[in-house]
Amino acid sequence: MTNYTFRNGTRISGVNAQTAGEELARIQNAHGAITAPLVVDEARPTDALLHLAFEWNDLVAAEQHRQHQARNLIRSVQIIETDNQMSPAYVHIQTTRSYLPTTEVVRRVDLYDDAFRTACSRISEAQYSLEQLKRLAAKNQQPSVETAITSLTAIQKSLTELSK
Repeated sequence: MTNYTFRNGTRISGVNAQTAGEELARIQNAHGAITAPLVVDEARPTDALLHLAFEWNDLVAAEQHRQHQARNLIRSVQIIETDNQMSPAYVHIQTTRSYLPTTEVVRRVDLYDDAFRTACSRISEAQYSLEQLKRLAAKNQQPSVETAITSLTAIQKSLTELSK
C-alpha cells in the first residue's frame, strides 16, 4: 500500500492526504490519466471521497475563480523600461498578503527582503522537484535533469550570497 501526505504548506479542507492520494490513484487507473476536469467530475457526487475538497456553491466558487484570474492578471502585467527590458509591475509580498508596485518594493528593505525570500523559496521548490525527479528516474537518468539541478543549485547559492 502506498502512503500519501500533502506537500508542506498545502491546505486542503475536507479530505486527508491518504484518502486524496488513493482516490487520485483510482481515477488515474480508471481513466489512464488525471486531469483537473476529470477530478472535478469524479468528485461531483455528494458521496464522492473528494467531494468535500471542493467548493460546490457556484457563487462562492465563481468568486474564487475570479480572484484567481485577478492574481494571474496582476502577475502578468509588466512595465516596458526605456531600454525595452520588461519588469513586473507588481510583486506579491507575503507579509502584507498583497501585491505592491515593484518600484516601491525595491526602495524598501523590508519589502525587498520579503520578495527576495519568496523568490529564493521558489527556486528551492524547483530544485526539490528536480531532485525528486532525479531520484525517481535513477535507473534511467536523463542528463538534462542533472544539468537543471546543477544550474538551480548555482543560482540558489548566488542568491544566498547576494542576500548577505
